[in-house]
Amino acid sequence: MIQEILNFFGRAICHQLEERSLHVSGAALSVCARDTGIYIGIFSTLVYLHIFKRKLTITIPSVSVSFLLLILMVPMIIDGLGSYTHLFQSNNIRRLISGISFGLVLPYFLYPLLTANSLKPYSEPVIKSRRDFGIPLLVSIILGGIFYFEGLPFYLLDSFIILSVIVWFSLCISFLFQFIKHSFYKRMIPFIFSIMFLSFLSWLHFWFQSFTF
Repeated sequence: MIQEILNFFGRAICHQLEERSLHVSGAALSVCARDTGIYIGIFSTLVYLHIFKRKLTITIPSVSVSFLLLILMVPMIIDGLGSYTHLFQSNNIRRLISGISFGLVLPYFLYPLLTANSLKPYSEPVIKSRRDFGIPLLVSIILGGIFYFEGLPFYLLDSFIILSVIVWFSLCISFLFQFIKHSFYKRMIPFIFSIMFLSFLSWLHFWFQSFTF
């Protein structure tokens, strides 16, 4: 039953092709290697920013840093387009690494926008030192290695990724509820809407597959 639930939410965002997914103890994770990498990267940066930046007044990266961050998103775009258009063959390690590179960048632009005072003149950039990028990168590399080399039990790794998916969607949806002041409701309402939205996407994906095949 647990696996069915994890697969259900994984289906909301992923094609779930076994040959393009990492396997742990012989079983495929609920999302593909590329999506696994994306949410490893998102998790690593998000946790770092929440621990070290949540009490600061921050804004999005400077123009020069933003340009460098956006370059990191290019490998996954090239790998994805090349794979889906059959220009070249990809593999799971390439999908995982390019996914991490892509996901690592996203919270640097989203998280500062969630802070109420991010646009004040004295705001500091979210990336102020090498540590602000280096630590999330190191965490991503460690997590990527754990996933690729099956360093933890299957259900723990699979649950980690699906929970990361739900939390990320909750943060994105929370932009719609900035007017809520109560901290508990400000977290719970986006979380509930995230569950509902992902459930809808999963059923839509299932219906589309049934209709197609």
